[in-house]
Amino acid sequence: MFDQHAPAVFAFAARRLGRDLAQDVTADTFRIAVESVGAFDPDRGSARSWLIGIAANQIRRYWRTERRRLNALARVVAAEGDDPQSSAEERLDARRRLPKMLDAVAALPDVDRDLITMIAWEQMSYREAADALGIPVGTVASRLNRIRAVLASGDVHDD
Repeated sequence: MFDQHAPAVFAFAARRLGRDLAQDVTADTFRIAVESVGAFDPDRGSARSWLIGIAANQIRRYWRTERRRLNALARVVAAEGDDPQSSAEERLDARRRLPKMLDAVAALPDVDRDLITMIAWEQMSYREAADALGIPVGTVASRLNRIRAVLASGDVHDD
């Protein structure tokens, strides 16, 4: 199973977190898979979907930690004041964009980030993504429509 699916798990994690962290996520994914092999049910989906689902959970854990770190960073930046080397316009622009960027990252539900990644980057079918996330295929389609509408409206982008 490792030889067959490790490259896909690594690629999924690398696209989300970078190569260094992807190695850790891949290792943790297979450790968890070995520890919970009894939970794998081939009637519910493929081994690949199961493993990508485990990796997605590991990535969500990472993003929760990262979100806390980014929020702490934003507080530190606000408390430190302005960099005298920056122009007033640059400082104002950076201050204006930082909270919007952090809000956009925090506002996108983990499962939505996972779903987009699985469909767009991993080229998973709706069925595979549904299996990995443990949701019905119809839910995958409706979530993707909602996510697309949000992205098209610009609600998560800095205008």
